[in-house]
Parts: sequence; structure tokens; C-alpha cells
Amino acid sequence: MRYIYPETPQGKLGEVKVGYSPAKVALASQDRENASTSSIILLTHDTTELEVAAIGQAAAGKWLSQATVDSSVAGTSVITAVSGANFDFVIPSGDMRRVVVPIATNTQTDGSVMGINRKLGLYPAVAFKTLAGNGSVLTAQF
Repeated sequence: MRYIYPETPQGKLGEVKVGYSPAKVALASQDRENASTSSIILLTHDTTELEVAAIGQAAAGKWLSQATVDSSVAGTSVITAVSGANFDFVIPSGDMRRVVVPIATNTQTDGSVMGINRKLGLYPAVAFKTLAGNGSVLTAQF
């Protein structure tokens, strides 16, 4: 499973270019402004990695299973309060991070036409919320 993520760019001498985006066009890009409620982003069937930027405020992210997405938007909010916090990762304000989409289920499925995300049981969605005040969360899917 280690070969499902986009290749890291390399220099002329084969050195890994750390901190660079993959040499690949983004599958999808989003801009969410969300001060009070979280925004759900559905991932494409080929998304294995995200590039996330928190503009104006730090942002918290939470991976969502297919069952959660199918049920309703209730229960999918990212809670950043001290009591009841349920986020999976945080991106500091003004920072950009690469996030690998984790495995949601180890039950691999096969189909005639299926993206790597669905085939390997990766999470199909993520929700983001800024920690306080107004801010934007920019994402690119790879």
C-alpha cells in the first residue's frame, strides 16, 4: 500500500524535494470560509493526499466515514471546544500542510471501475472548521 500516494518530486541528482507539492495536477480544489460550522469536503475516488492551507485562523480537520456522510450532516461537525473536542488534526494559522488520507476500513473492495481511494478503504470525506473567528481553509486533492 505504500505506492498509492503521489510521487514526491526529485531533483536532477535524485534527491527528494521535501516540502514540494507532487508533480501532479490537483484532482479538485476547494475554498471554504467557516467560522461557526464545519465544512464537509467529499474526496474524489482517486484522492489519497490533501494539501491544506489555513488562512486567517488555525483550522481543525476530522475524517468522516461513508456511514457518517450517508446518515446526515448531524454529528459531522468538527468540535474544537475544550470539552467534547473531536478533531483529528490541526493546521496552524497561515500554514500549509500535506495530509495523507488514512484507511477507514481494512475491507478492500473490487469493482469494474473504481478509484484507489474506494478500493483501499480510505476515508471518503473530511470536515474542516476554523478554530475561532473568520478564516478560510483551502484544499487541493491529490
